[in-house]
Amino acid sequence: MELVSLYLFTLLGGMAAGAYVFETCLRRQRTGARPWLVPLVVVILFAVGVIAAATHVHSIPRAVQSLFGGTVNFGAGMTQEVVVAALFLILALIDMIVTFAKKESPFALRVVGAVVAVVCMVMMGLAYTDVYGVTVWTNAPATVLAFLAGDLAMGLALYTVIDEKTYAEKTLRYISIAVNAVLAVALGLEVAAFVAAGCDPILQVVGLVVAPVASIVLAALSAKGSNGKAFAVGVCVVSIAGVALARYAFYAACMVL
Repeated sequence: MELVSLYLFTLLGGMAAGAYVFETCLRRQRTGARPWLVPLVVVILFAVGVIAAATHVHSIPRAVQSLFGGTVNFGAGMTQEVVVAALFLILALIDMIVTFAKKESPFALRVVGAVVAVVCMVMMGLAYTDVYGVTVWTNAPATVLAFLAGDLAMGLALYTVIDEKTYAEKTLRYISIAVNAVLAVALGLEVAAFVAAGCDPILQVVGLVVAPVASIVLAALSAKGSNGKAFAVGVCVVSIAGVALARYAFYAACMVL
């Protein structure tokens, strides 16, 4: 149960943070009938992830007490991750409320939120690199890059669907291909780390094929396809599914080492 809670937090929270980053980078102003939709989805996903993470210590009150009710080790990766995650959720919530009220929010606020989101995704990976009992986790290049690239790939795919964009847009297509290429490298590093630690890397291999490889193929094909929305949904599905498989194997590694 404890590993499931952390798994859901990094999967849902990372995807939400990634979506927020790309909305900020690709949409200078929020327009349309539902300018609040992206921040709303981001807040919901991240909040669900945070609630799931709180069950790691069996209750939300206990999670709050563990952070503020005694001596806190701010040098610990997990503590830093919690602090940054809380800051991002607060910024995203403020952004959502302002957007609901005014149909727009200050771009400076969104930029700050996006920067914190990137730090949060990095911290999600770094938090595991000092867990010395699990060799796979302590491989910092593989762990941090897999978390960051995986979250960005899922986030971009989700944002594309929510904002009703298609990969017929060259900029979006090229960014998607680049992010997924980095994710392919990251999962390749994880495969190597698993093999070196004597673990079965099959789920990482499957995740690599399902997520970055399939996403790149679908994004490339969408340039010539007539149903751009279907391709966007397809990329979103394979991206989330592939990263979810690889990340599940990441957490399961501590049970076999």
